[in-house]
Parts: sequence; structure tokens; C-alpha cells
Amino acid sequence: MKSAANTTCAVLVFLALYLALLPAPSVSANDIKVDNRCSLAKAIGSANNDSSKAQCETGYKIDTIKLQENVTLEEELPDITSRIILDGNGHTIRIHKRHTAFNIKWGNLTIKDLTIKFGSGNRSGPTIKIRNGSLTIVDSHFLNCTGKFDVEDSLGTVQGDSTICNYTAETVTGWFDGAASQPVPPAAQAPPVAFTCETLGGNAPTISARYGLQSGVQCKRVDAAGIGNQAVVDAGFIDAIDIYGYVEQGVELCFPQLGSIVFLDAATAPRMRVPVEYFARGGMTCASLNRPGTVVLAPGQPPVIESAEVEQPPAEPAIEEQAPASETTTTVASQSGQCLVTTIANLKLRSIPFVDDNVIGYVSRGQTLNRISGNQYWHYVQYYNQVGWISASERYVVTSGICD
Repeated sequence: MKSAANTTCAVLVFLALYLALLPAPSVSANDIKVDNRCSLAKAIGSANNDSSKAQCETGYKIDTIKLQENVTLEEELPDITSRIILDGNGHTIRIHKRHTAFNIKWGNLTIKDLTIKFGSGNRSGPTIKIRNGSLTIVDSHFLNCTGKFDVEDSLGTVQGDSTICNYTAETVTGWFDGAASQPVPPAAQAPPVAFTCETLGGNAPTISARYGLQSGVQCKRVDAAGIGNQAVVDAGFIDAIDIYGYVEQGVELCFPQLGSIVFLDAATAPRMRVPVEYFARGGMTCASLNRPGTVVLAPGQPPVIESAEVEQPPAEPAIEEQAPASETTTTVASQSGQCLVTTIANLKLRSIPFVDDNVIGYVSRGQTLNRISGNQYWHYVQYYNQVGWISASERYVVTSGICD
């Protein structure tokens, strides 16, 4: 009996040591899509409780809630008590004039690429309530509102092309007091985000983003199985990076080797190959990205652009009397009678010339496009195999050729 007891004790000690040496589970994150099966309220509930409400995806730790369509709310949303990224994908949330947009309690909310529009008529009360939490607003707009945020012991910032009621970004940021005055309870405390683009490991590509890598851009090195496109794998590849999160802001990825770039768009399932702008610079192969997907470095040679010939977008919009940026572009325009539009910012491509309409694509900075038609506010252009409308504002584009 003593021998059997000793054996059992030894086995238990061994199991304890084995379990102690196992790696700790990594912090994860899920995408929760808001559509006709999963309402925004249910999506927030799934994220708050790390569970699945109705037919929503299961929330876990840090969640990205992605709108697939415009949303009209009849009731106020649940309190936000976890770490949530609300990705509007260019859509609009319409809210009753008497309601508050969001109530944040011990939570962390990032709002990006979203329009919040309150109902018409007199409205009172705060636009957002936030207690012991944080709020980040990126490339988003709050319309038909005059009320300030109701803030207590919280952090907040406004980034990019954002408008908040009738207030400036600096004014809104000034409403926030600083760090929470009380410690966050462990049950509600959100784990830190792992900024994976900075930790890819040996021989990793150099990656930069318009608002910095900690603005929500995430990266993961993948193998043949991760690429998932057999034709691309069979053609051979040198390296592959899956890039996701807030890529729409404009991201540049430079592999430390020369080759050709294949981009597999995350918007399609399975991921399909789509054109992407890439070039050689300083012995590296660089790609300009504005949407999530898999960036594959394949054997080949990228287009060579000498550093002295790289066109830099002007700091201020060009005027008619200035010399054109490219002699080649001028020759094409003058011979063909075309109007050419060159983007000096990353722009949304829309199905109709109206800011509330669904976005059908993105046009990266530095693209020269044929203008099919338009007016003083919008250009109707073709970008690869898509046609749509982009802003005609001189903040975003310059024109050349015959543009009556």
C-alpha cells in the first residue's frame, strides 16, 4: 500500500510540473459581424460577456464589431464594459434624438470609420457617457448633435478625419480628465493589446501606418496553408504576411528582399488575388495597402523607382498655374483630351456621390485615374475594375488635362 501511495504521489507531482511548464494561453480577439442575424446590441452583449448572443459570433477578450450595413436604433445600447473596436466600414448608425450614443462603464471603446447621426429636432443630454474607461475616435463623424460628452475619470482622443458635433478635435480631447481615479476591478480589466506588427521576428518586413502601428494594425506571418491560394503557393513564395485591423488608414509594408507582390484580399472568401501598388526601394520590395489581406512576396522583380524620381504628394493642393507633377501624365492628357485625377490622400470609392452611401472600395494615395464624368464636388472615375465616385475636394485630389 505504501508503494502504491508513493507511485500516485509521484504521478501527481509529475503532472503538476508538466502543467506548470505549459505556455500560458495567449490573449485572443474575435470579429463579430452586425447583420440581419446579429444586432448591434447583441454584438455588444457578446463582446461584454465573452459569449454568443442570438446568432452573433462568440466574443472573447478584445473584440472587433464590424458593421455590414447601416443601423437604425430604436432603443439605447447596452453599457460597454469590455474592450471593443467598433468598425463602421463606412456605414451609419442612426439614433433617436433623446438617446445617448454609447454608455461606457469600466470599458474601452474605439470607434473608426463610422457616422453617428441623431434624429432631427431638439435634443438634450450628453452624446456619450463614459465612466472610468477610455474612448478613441478615428475617422468618424457625429452629426445632428450639440451635447458634450459626460466624462468622469476617463481617457479619450480624436484622430484622423473626424468631426464631433460642433466641436473641434482638440476641444473634445480636452473634456477627458486623465487616468481613472480608482483601480479597475480584475473582472472588468481588459488585457493589453499585443501589437503584433512590431514582433514578427527575424528578417521581418518593415511596416508603417498613417497613425502608427499601435492605432489598430495587426500582422501575422503565414505559411502555405495560411496563404490558402494553391495557385499562388504553386508559383513559389519567399514570405507572406497577413495584415488586418485598421489597414484602411494607409499602411506601407517593405520586405527586405527583392521580388514581386501578390495581394489576396480579405474581403473575398476564399481570398482572391487583386492588384496592389508595389515598387523597389533601397533593395526592398514595398507595397502600399489600404485594406486587409495577405501580402505575399513571390520570386520576380518589382518596378524600380529611383529615390530621386519618387513623386511626393504636395503639402498643399496644387493650383492650375503650377507645373504638372509628371511630364508623362501631361502628354497623355493633352493628346487624348482626357481629364486625369491624381489622389493626394487615401480616398473612399462610393457607389453614388453622397457621403452616407456604402463604400465599394478604396483608392490609395498617389493614383492617377481617368475622370469619366462628375461635378464640382465629385469625380466619377475608374480604379482597376471598379468605377465609382471620389471626392473632388482640392484637399484630396489634383487634376490635369481637359477637365471642363
